[in-house]
Amino acid sequence: MKLIVAIFIAILCHCKVNGQSYKAAFKSDICNCIEEESLKRHLTENAYKTCFRETLPKYATQIDAEIVEEDINQKFYKGQLARKELIISLNYELIYSCDTYYNYLDRERTSKKLIARENAKESELERYNQMVALSPNAMAYYMRAQLQFYLGNIKEAEVDVNKSLEVNPNKDNVKSTRHELLLLAWIYEEQERYSEAIVLYDKIYLGDLDTEVARLRALADKKSGGTEPNMLIINKNTKSSERRIPDDKKRSRSSSRQIKDKAKTKEVKAKTKKKDTSSLRKLLKIGN
Repeated sequence: MKLIVAIFIAILCHCKVNGQSYKAAFKSDICNCIEEESLKRHLTENAYKTCFRETLPKYATQIDAEIVEEDINQKFYKGQLARKELIISLNYELIYSCDTYYNYLDRERTSKKLIARENAKESELERYNQMVALSPNAMAYYMRAQLQFYLGNIKEAEVDVNKSLEVNPNKDNVKSTRHELLLLAWIYEEQERYSEAIVLYDKIYLGDLDTEVARLRALADKKSGGTEPNMLIINKNTKSSERRIPDDKKRSRSSSRQIKDKAKTKEVKAKTKKKDTSSLRKLLKIGN
């Protein structure tokens, strides 16, 4: 009896280890693929997607094995979600474990900065000074901040971008100030103020498909000494002003809402399935 129990426990442990370790193996294989690609040609943005598509079939069975679902349609749907989450999360998680991938992204960002710096002209600064003097609004300060940054005037750029945020009438709207906050985060990184940059990236982050910010955050985190991915904090500072409603009206509204919700549930589920499958196909470029 004890032997049977011991065997059963061993099997459970083995399954648990396999379930937890396949993602690490997945990362390793994608990294190897990227390294091979880097030896053959200059890496491009599509290198990650290409290597993901090539590596996925090897782990498809393990991905589906972790999904406990009797309904075939639901199992397929959850399998699609799992693949979608993988392709999104590995986009930035690989930065911590794959030096080739990290170096490629960091080099591309540095190259972008140096090219912009090469094209930036000191003579244009006077024009932006006049623009700020004539119309000291958020856009004028932001454009001058951007030029100052590319000219290498980091402190002046920081002053201007903060002024841009200060006078922006929509400064509490993260989407409206996204460009300013991205620039400010970059300014912080230039000064090796990585923890401050990470706070801004967490604030800017819009959700799973915001891979640009997820990557930038991971790059800054690794430079600050981070060794493994941590969860991105989604900013939820949206304020809602709810009117106080009497309890009897609340109950009547609640019951009517329940009826409407039930009617919409099937439609929403169907649309969600189509949307997630479509998103995965776009990410993988299946069928092209």
